[in-house]
Amino acid sequence: MEKARGSRSGRRTAKQTSLQGTTHKRLQLTIIIVIAIAALLVLRLFYLQVLQADILSATASQFRTRSYTQEAKRGDILDATGAVLATSVPRYNVRVDQVAIQDYREYDDDDKLVGAGPAYAARVLAPVLNMDQSELGGILNGGSQKSQWVMVKKGVTPEQWREIDALDVHGIFPERYMQRIYPNGQIAGDILGFVGQTEEDSTSSGRSGIEQAFNETLQGVDGALRVEVGPDGTVFPQASKYEQTAQDGRSVKLTIDRDLQETTQRALADHGKKFGAVWAAAAVVEIGTGRVLALADLDAPDPNKLEKVDPKAWRVDAIGAPTEPGSVGKLLTFAAAIDQGSVSPTDTFVVETPHTTPNGETFTDSESHPRETETVAGILAHSYNTGTVQIGDTLSDEVRYKYMQKFGIGEKTGIELLAEEPGTLRPPDTWDKRTHYTTMFGQAWAGTTLQMAQVGAVLGNKGVMIPLHIVEGTWDANGQYLPAVQGKARQVISAESATTMLQMMQAVTQKGSTAPNAKVPGYNVAGKTGTAQIIKPEGGMDFVGSFVGVMPADNPKIAVSIMLYKTGSVAYGGTVSAPIFAEIGEFAMRQMKVPPSSEPLYRYPWVPGEDVSADGNGE
Repeated sequence: MEKARGSRSGRRTAKQTSLQGTTHKRLQLTIIIVIAIAALLVLRLFYLQVLQADILSATASQFRTRSYTQEAKRGDILDATGAVLATSVPRYNVRVDQVAIQDYREYDDDDKLVGAGPAYAARVLAPVLNMDQSELGGILNGGSQKSQWVMVKKGVTPEQWREIDALDVHGIFPERYMQRIYPNGQIAGDILGFVGQTEEDSTSSGRSGIEQAFNETLQGVDGALRVEVGPDGTVFPQASKYEQTAQDGRSVKLTIDRDLQETTQRALADHGKKFGAVWAAAAVVEIGTGRVLALADLDAPDPNKLEKVDPKAWRVDAIGAPTEPGSVGKLLTFAAAIDQGSVSPTDTFVVETPHTTPNGETFTDSESHPRETETVAGILAHSYNTGTVQIGDTLSDEVRYKYMQKFGIGEKTGIELLAEEPGTLRPPDTWDKRTHYTTMFGQAWAGTTLQMAQVGAVLGNKGVMIPLHIVEGTWDANGQYLPAVQGKARQVISAESATTMLQMMQAVTQKGSTAPNAKVPGYNVAGKTGTAQIIKPEGGMDFVGSFVGVMPADNPKIAVSIMLYKTGSVAYGGTVSAPIFAEIGEFAMRQMKVPPSSEPLYRYPWVPGEDVSADGNGE
């Protein structure tokens, strides 16, 4: 019995021993697994926190980092007196995070909730934004798909944004940018140009006029700001921060006088409307300096209203629309003949209309008149084609061509604007027997309004051409003013010849000449009218009435050129352009404080033996 119990006890011990062994093995295995897992965790932790620490830190920082462009202020464009023609001002777009604004809460001074969510935010913001509360609420709330960057209102001023920011509406954010503005609207609009983007280039850059020509000077370099922020947009003050300061653009000063420019544009607009002009242009040049004081077109665009501007309006017609000048072109023929000494003001020619030239070509004058003998001065005063072709025949084609080139016909003036046209002037070996003559009175070649003003400036400056310019200077990065470098002057005709031309041109406003409408009270005017016929490809004719004047003729300060293009009825320069000159000239003399002429108009005899002693008053 005892033996049996001993046997059973031995079996239990063996079984317990076996179970204990299994448990011990399992425990050992568990411990090994736990140790292995712990080791892996330690290794992973070592890998992440030691080996990968920099990479992970950079990744986290990158996730929290926000980058902002600090837009550079574009330089100003100023007129000759320092008046601002174009400038940039800060503006804000107001945007909403439609997710964040759901958590907006407003409490009173007793910490009592008075409103919440987009609806109450709209109630708070609507008066400041000047928006309908219901419409604003819809924008703030959004639809089922919320966006975190929705436009609420564009073009808010800094003062308005400060009001909005003071309301502390959670989820409302500013988007700052620089807006280009033109304080004078249309004044010099096409000269200034505009700033914008294109489909090919999203950069905001100058796209026309001075804005384009001097874009690198004006634009500046944008800066950058990178900061780390929390989920609610709060900047971490202790986190790394990178800031590159924006370099503002540099300003450009023009030779344009804003008030004279405005007067010139208004005169073009008034008379252009009166005479039904398709286009009209004017240029005012300061004699002796080459400074362009005004450069105007009919219906200049307003750069502030780009969406309303026809792209064609950005063409500056005064430099981009060359046309036959008509009888204004006679100035070149007469100047060449006087300078060469082939004629003098009192030399005479027999004039009659029609007139047949030695090569068989026939020409007429604008009005019928009897056969008569007239002086060179009289032929210019009456603007007779029939006399001009005889004077022109005293020179070879090659000589006349060289003088036309010296006066700048067929080449750009060099003014600092893009898209200037050089006009057209074909070499004399291409002239046929009729072109030989038509080039003498402003046909078969073309010039711009500014080029013709340059002709007047040469005659008023003792025959010396000063390169024209419209930019006075710029400022460097240190604020130092840098005058523009001017081109080299050149002698076109002698001083004596230029004086003689001005004396003959003073006949233009006298009784019996072509432009009594060009008179400016108190000042002597020297000038020349022109009327050109433009044959249209589809048939019919358009007309250009032109006038080039210098004043005061006895002490030249400005040269003015006017061109007015119209269709239908004829446009005589003395009728359509001379009054524009008078209006511009009168204002310019007052603006420049030029004293009135102290001597009477010069008067050569128009016919042999004429007594001109009583005609000095111009009547």
